[in-house]
Amino acid sequence: MAPPWHQTTLSTGQATSIDLARNQSYGTKPLAGIKRTIDAVRDVQISPPVQSSSSVPRPQTIDTPLSRHNCQAPRLQASCITRPDYSDDSKAAPNPTPIHIPPFKSSTPGPSQNPLLSLRHARYGLPSKLVDNFESLGVRAIYSWQSSCLLGRGLLTGEQNLVYTAPTGGGKSLVADILLIKRVIEDPIAKAILVLPYVALVQEKLRWLRSLVDKVPKVVCDSLDGVPTPTWRQPTPFVRVSGFFGGSRTNISWSDCDIAVCTIEKANSLVNSAIEEGKYGDIGVVVLDELHMISDEHRGYLMELLATKLMSLAWGEKNVQIVGMSGTLPNPQLLAQWLNAKFYIAKYRPIPIEEHLVYENAIYPTANAKEFFRTASQLAAGDAVPTQRPQPQRTIARSNHKELQSPTPNAVVALAVETALAGHGALVFCGSRMGAENTALLISDALPTDHLSREELERRQDLLASLCALPGGFEPSFSKTVPCGVGFHHAGLTTEERELVCEAYDAGILRVMVATCSLAAGINLPARRVILNGARMGRELVGPAMLRQMRGRAGRKGKDEVGETYLCCQKADLEAVAELLEAEMPPVESCLTPEKRGFKRALLEVIATRMASSIASLDGYVRSSLLWHSIGHSQVAEMVEMAKQALLQDGLIQEGEYDGCLEPTRLGIAVVASGLGPEDGTFIHAELRRALEAFVMDGEMHIFYLFTPVQTTGLAEISWLTFRNQLEDLDESGIRAIRLIGVNPAFVNRLVNSGAQLKENTAEEIHMARIYRRAYSAFQLRDLCNEMPIHEISLKYSVPRGQVQTLAQTCHGFAAGMIKFCERMGWGMLAAVLEHMLDRLRAGARADLLEMAQIAFVKSRMARMLWENGFKSVRALSEADPQALVPIMMQAQARKMKLQGEAAAKFQAKLFSKAEIIVSSANRLWERQQMVQWEEE
Repeated sequence: MAPPWHQTTLSTGQATSIDLARNQSYGTKPLAGIKRTIDAVRDVQISPPVQSSSSVPRPQTIDTPLSRHNCQAPRLQASCITRPDYSDDSKAAPNPTPIHIPPFKSSTPGPSQNPLLSLRHARYGLPSKLVDNFESLGVRAIYSWQSSCLLGRGLLTGEQNLVYTAPTGGGKSLVADILLIKRVIEDPIAKAILVLPYVALVQEKLRWLRSLVDKVPKVVCDSLDGVPTPTWRQPTPFVRVSGFFGGSRTNISWSDCDIAVCTIEKANSLVNSAIEEGKYGDIGVVVLDELHMISDEHRGYLMELLATKLMSLAWGEKNVQIVGMSGTLPNPQLLAQWLNAKFYIAKYRPIPIEEHLVYENAIYPTANAKEFFRTASQLAAGDAVPTQRPQPQRTIARSNHKELQSPTPNAVVALAVETALAGHGALVFCGSRMGAENTALLISDALPTDHLSREELERRQDLLASLCALPGGFEPSFSKTVPCGVGFHHAGLTTEERELVCEAYDAGILRVMVATCSLAAGINLPARRVILNGARMGRELVGPAMLRQMRGRAGRKGKDEVGETYLCCQKADLEAVAELLEAEMPPVESCLTPEKRGFKRALLEVIATRMASSIASLDGYVRSSLLWHSIGHSQVAEMVEMAKQALLQDGLIQEGEYDGCLEPTRLGIAVVASGLGPEDGTFIHAELRRALEAFVMDGEMHIFYLFTPVQTTGLAEISWLTFRNQLEDLDESGIRAIRLIGVNPAFVNRLVNSGAQLKENTAEEIHMARIYRRAYSAFQLRDLCNEMPIHEISLKYSVPRGQVQTLAQTCHGFAAGMIKFCERMGWGMLAAVLEHMLDRLRAGARADLLEMAQIAFVKSRMARMLWENGFKSVRALSEADPQALVPIMMQAQARKMKLQGEAAAKFQAKLFSKAEIIVSSANRLWERQQMVQWEEE
């Protein structure tokens, strides 16, 4: 019998097309809050050859081990980890020491000792259905600190703002969940906004909240101003949760939800719209997660703008409740003073963490940062002063394998294999995509599978079949790692791949997850053991906050009795990492200061939304900012005057009829409505004005160029040879468009011949580089909209598939902003053209397939294959036999699989499941179309 795996978490919510692809059961039903037993550690055995890997695309045809049930011995032998014997000078015993799990006795009181730890207590005032949902998701009691925080004066009634911190895994999200849900339930018009920094976190939280408020009743208004509400306009009696983030395809408006889960940018736009439409009074509570991100001048300053607007507006007795939370806040007092809030600091972690330093095949315990610093310093000076060298807790045997000669990969593989064989989850962080994938291959080469049950093998093969069936293809390395229970996660993978792999790890199908550092901040994946393969992100050391987040993933309540972190460090980095661990977190500071960006946008937004119309009202607004609490007030006044003059000069605001009156221009209103900053807004305005004067309407390149983001930091590096090839293939209209936007084919040819790169030293060079990067991205968008599959675009432009997908998602949001910009400027015809092309970008198809592309899984190449095989309408697909669609879907797959027997049957079963979903989705869409036609008649 295989060792049982850690407990899974529940992930439910409104099904999306990606969710439907995963509807095959992986095995046991997930339960929350119950730790399973652990079998004994199995012995490791030996076996076959490794292959290098990368995130760069692979050839089309691959052979997957879907049907391989005969378990081979691992090619590599993971090194033994032993406890040294200090009683004499003899060598340690060769037998590996299994992970020792001390019996964990929680000192946390329960509801029987303290009734306030039950959410059913009358003081919380929560409906029984909500408490039932909490319990079904594993939350049967709360911690003492959560109870103390919630019962603070004015918090449950929404009268008091709150700033609080709690360690990762300490349950800080639950406090905010209760406050925002309670406000929405009790106030019939109140809306709640939850602000999260990353799309992945928004999607995860969206599923959690939807399951949490499922069928939870709320107070509703039966009349408006004393007039009974018509039946067809009666609000739903249950709490509704919607997500707002870049790239989402939802058409849900602000009025269609009670709780909006948003990225920072979308939340700022929502609040601007509410102020502009006079619906600001509907906002009841705003929760700002990861409040420390205010210091991030790239995105965090928008969080400060958002909070400042909320603080500066008061509607009688109905103020907005602001809740800010973070795992680490060095200066919570300052933030609490700014937000007029109570602050609460929780240091409780329900799961104890054991921290270790791994250096030169030896494991040293480090209970805290100071001890780590002392241990690292002694090790760094160990050659000079041998007597000061600390004694290791355990040692890792040196490996005879060439791939594991270096101490760091040897330690990472040994620790990961030891964890997996003990039936626990291991999370390994690497500094690059290539490093993550290669490390996953090394670990899978050392993990035996001969002890696995057929059920566990079946679940892994089901996962591999799901990956094979993805329309955008899958990374071939998964064929090697997944059967061994190892996954990897990085930005080069598609969204569907990342979600499938993360869910498989959470469900216990995969036992080891190797990821880049971004996973620590972007997704909530806990592990019994966290292993850091160095502390670098690329060539640079990670920051203190990121390092704490990675280490904080160790151990989660209901899954583990203890958490472990192992930082595997090279000699060159030892002292730097020690200093990094001991370093204090930098204080949270305003990003509106003169040396940072944001202040001009702060003033433009309040003037454009009519929150301020004079210097006096601007002064009142600025007094509500964190900036006012951070620098001298006279300096703030100077900044206001300078920003005002700059906005006047840029034509974004103008002076009104009365002295001191300030008004937004049409351009200023358009810039704010589109979600752009003043600098980007004026740049886009100049581009669109030039386009209106000579728009190339007989081709597509000009429009796709306009869709590419102004900020080019996340765009792919240019392959100049590919760029030249694309220029040579352009027709006459494409050449005109390229020349109009400022691309010089002769310049591209010179770069190809010389091997030089773009210079970006002067403002003119930076401007020119932006044009060429956007043009290179426009070629990729053009191919996407002309039904070229993602994996082919990836090969063509030497860009990872995940980056191509991210480009498309980023352009969705940017293009939507461009359309709003054109509408506010009165350029209706240009807005209509852009909107049509945006529909094509979302569908990944030409215009004739836009209707069919509304069906789940029918996008791009799949839509064209169905069209060419006679399914040319929604009605035709709604009447189709799902079995008849399977052969067509096999033709549309990104990679041609060499599958036989049971493997082929599994793969076809996955496709048949998708075919059933396609027919069902087509039926629903056809019914809606018929209803609309019937109403019009």
